[in-house]
Amino acid sequence: MKVRILYILLGVFIAAVVVSAIGLGYELFTNKKAQSYYTSLTENIVPRPRTPVEYKQPTATPSQTLPPVTEDASVEENTEPPGPTEPVQPQWVPYVDFYALEESLPGISAWIKLENTALDYPIMQGADNNYYLSYLPDGTKHRNGSVFLDYRNAADFSDKNTLIYGHESRTGDMFGILKSYRKQSFYEENPVIHIYTPEKDFTLVLVAGYLVDSGIESPPIVFNSETDFLEHVETVKKRSFFNSSVEVNEDDRLVSLCTCAYDYVNARLVIVGKLVEY
Repeated sequence: MKVRILYILLGVFIAAVVVSAIGLGYELFTNKKAQSYYTSLTENIVPRPRTPVEYKQPTATPSQTLPPVTEDASVEENTEPPGPTEPVQPQWVPYVDFYALEESLPGISAWIKLENTALDYPIMQGADNNYYLSYLPDGTKHRNGSVFLDYRNAADFSDKNTLIYGHESRTGDMFGILKSYRKQSFYEENPVIHIYTPEKDFTLVLVAGYLVDSGIESPPIVFNSETDFLEHVETVKKRSFFNSSVEVNEDDRLVSLCTCAYDYVNARLVIVGKLVEY
């Protein structure tokens, strides 16, 4: 009897391993298919200078003028004119042709990118918060879905808190990389995320990363007062996985990146940043 029970338990264990392996293999296959699609969207995105830099020869101020050389000077002064100052190099950002993409992706609102990671996606916006959970930007049904704005938010990021959603992936695709912000070291190496819109480019300077129970609370979009806004910032900073010295004042705007977490039922990971316009 004991031997039979052991065989049964062994069979259950093997079956569980097989099912898990099949599930992981399917996820890897579907993720690879989706990532190939998203990679195709980035093929025509090229760097551009953020602001053109004009070179100007610097002029000496009175404090920079050398003192006159006297005849009895024991040390010969260097009278050669200073060399030209190196021009400041422009910072480069991706050029996203939103107007061309709108033909195939009519719901596109922005683009999000975290340097040197897989987080490099169009941000969509639909009539609700359900459609893009299961559909790619071109309308193809896929379990990975899309990164998308909350339908209640303004597409120009003018709200006090803009919510962006994306699935968590074990392979790091979509918003899977956000779980890395549970470590202080990752935050320190990646303190900003970039967001590009048809009109403006933004840097999202990260402030906090915390968990919420989606069955009880969700990040607010509007606030009743400036005091409520600042209290929200202080609350999420106290709950944060990482420590940030970034200051937020009443005139700032936030962006909250929301994805699944598996700490408990309905757990959601939220990464909050202050929106800074280039």
